[in-house]
Amino acid sequence: MALQVPQPPQESRSAAEAGVELLAGLGRVRTATLLPATADELRLAHPLQMYVIGLGDLPGGLDRAQPVAWRYLVQHDSGPVALAETVRDEAGGHVFSQLNYGPFVAGTAAALTAAGREPGDAEVRLLHLPAVHLIAVWLHSPGSDTLVPAAPAPPDVEANRSYPAAELFALLARNAPQDVLPPEAEDDRGGG
Repeated sequence: MALQVPQPPQESRSAAEAGVELLAGLGRVRTATLLPATADELRLAHPLQMYVIGLGDLPGGLDRAQPVAWRYLVQHDSGPVALAETVRDEAGGHVFSQLNYGPFVAGTAAALTAAGREPGDAEVRLLHLPAVHLIAVWLHSPGSDTLVPAAPAPPDVEANRSYPAAELFALLARNAPQDVLPPEAEDDRGGG
């Protein structure tokens, strides 16, 4: 698949670079061997705009998804080591939000690789559904939306498998916990 990746605003990239550089300077960015990485050993790759959708919005489809952040894979020679994220502040500027070292780092990298094997052309995005802890690579093209869940995936959802959006949403709705928060109360920062 020819993935079309929209370029993030320069302010977002600069904020992510500054955040990673600061944390690397403090010894907080660690490689796969758990050794600290210096800022010159790290690079940002695969900028993806993150969208969030609430469980209650699934019947309306992806038109209800809202852009909330930009995420970047932080690469080291040993592979991806973190996810850097920027969000908009109250004034509308892009600011560094977080550096994530959790399982979605490797999961996002693997889902991107799987998404690249899909036929056709699509704009690549990230989708976060906080109520069920889903992060998915979203392949958006006119008349077609495909989702490739990142590991760790929710129960009964196969990571790195391509799902038509409607099929995955039906599966998630069927398996969703009954006590999830209403969509307006969910954390929309995409901190997966």
